Amino acid sequence: EHVAFLASPELKGRGLGSDGLAKAAQYVADRFQAYGLLPGGDGGTYFQRFTVPKGPGGGPAEAANVVALLPGANDAMKDQSAVLGAHVDHLGSGWPDVHAGDEGKVHPGADDNASGVAVMLELARVLAAGERPPRTVVFIAFTGEEAGRLGSKHYVANPARPIAGIEGMINLDTVGRLGTQKITALGTGTATEWQHIFRGASFVTG
Repeated sequence: EHVAFLASPELKGRGLGSDGLAKAAQYVADRFQAYGLLPGGDGGTYFQRFTVPKGPGGGPAEAANVVALLPGANDAMKDQSAVLGAHVDHLGSGWPDVHAGDEGKVHPGADDNASGVAVMLELARVLAAGERPPRTVVFIAFTGEEAGRLGSKHYVANPARPIAGIEGMINLDTVGRLGTQKITALGTGTATEWQHIFRGASFVTG
């Protein structure tokens, strides 16, 4: 359902600064609110708004990350957090990168990255409905990823929670189409803990 909406013709590829991307961001915010997550954006909202100097039209474009918090249950870990992120923007009609042969056509972005946003939303729903985790979990739908990770850079400069307290971050990007293949988790070398965590998960699940 999430992928079908985010990759629908109505959203026209969720290009930076577009109405389609604004609708996608609102969709994510509405689900965060429905799941009972706290807003982590500006002024008590779910949106972290900023302006990028150059959008698809060549001039400045408005952009917004969507940020939500699931407060941790352990007071001793109140300064710590974990981050689950995915990027909600895509290429629109092919800016800043066009698929060969698709010039001028809408790039729906079902795999990149409606799939990642869908997984993030489902994790948010399940975690919010269960027992609260010990650490606060920050859910972020980044924008401007296709233009150079602009949303994630903005978040690091303006975090909802202290950057120094982040114990780990999982980036959900281009998720799916496994078929009979095994799951691949990339970037496990960014911290020594990840390798053990994923080995443990694969041992349990096979």
